[in-house]
Amino acid sequence: MTERHELRWGGFAGLAFVVLALLGRFLPGNPPTVDDSRSTIAAWLSDNRGMILTSALMWAAAGGLVIWFASAFAEAMRERDERSDVHLALLAGSVLVGSAIFVNATVTGATAFAIDGREVGLSMAMYELSAVMTTMIGFAAALPLAAAGLGVLRTHLMPNWLGYLALLAAVVSFAGSFGVFASDGAFVAGGFLMTGIPLLLSAVWIACAGGYMVREHLPEVTAGEGIVPQM
Repeated sequence: MTERHELRWGGFAGLAFVVLALLGRFLPGNPPTVDDSRSTIAAWLSDNRGMILTSALMWAAAGGLVIWFASAFAEAMRERDERSDVHLALLAGSVLVGSAIFVNATVTGATAFAIDGREVGLSMAMYELSAVMTTMIGFAAALPLAAAGLGVLRTHLMPNWLGYLALLAAVVSFAGSFGVFASDGAFVAGGFLMTGIPLLLSAVWIACAGGYMVREHLPEVTAGEGIVPQM
């Protein structure tokens, strides 16, 4: 059975992920989109180099924290429904997302690291790579979010509205990933509509779920004829 402190620390990891992810997204300011001019993108990278590198470190840490959070959440789900594989989908999906976040943070940091001495064309290619990866993370995030939503509705681990919120976040994240087909306009890859909105909705869900875990507002686990408190 998941120990109380393990659930608490998993919840804290989720809350820490939300803080670092939001800071990492908004600390450097609103980045230009890939359809902006080369000079605009290069100037933004050069002017915000320090903030971008700091943001990359925050995202790298956030990638590990989301795996920690999802691991504790998946274990709590497994205790309540061992016959289901939903918790495994949540765990595997979180590893995929956390790894993608870390790799994308590395690419973002590398893009800004030597911006002043690099050929503009190469910087643009790296910037576009980061934008596409950021957008594609939404496709990967749909798996653990959907698994979490289904798990909540199946096990009643948390209120049903949290399950529906996770499913909504999964749908929005999945839809946002189709920004890879747009090279300009509101739906452009890496733009706020296709990446920022899914991030904010997912962050709200993780913050709510993490809060329940920290405060131990989870139902008791039934064992045979007795009730085993969540300790």
